Amino acid sequence: MIQYRVKSSEGIQAFLEIVREHPDGYDVIITNIYEDYKKETREFLTRQLFETCLRTGYLIKIDEPEYQVPISA
Repeated sequence: MIQYRVKSSEGIQAFLEIVREHPDGYDVIITNIYEDYKKETREFLTRQLFETCLRTGYLIKIDEPEYQVPISA
């Protein structure tokens, strides 16, 4: 899966991982890692919003994943 670092507040690491691609957008998992816990959410991003985030530098593609999203059973 392709992973991106999300520009976030100081003290928080945030990652976005594409789970599935659709004609109009992407199913993604967004992981926010705080000092003492992490929060994962599943979202749908439209293709237009995703491309805007890439163009503005809000999302930066990671060549080698920095964070592995656990696979749910």
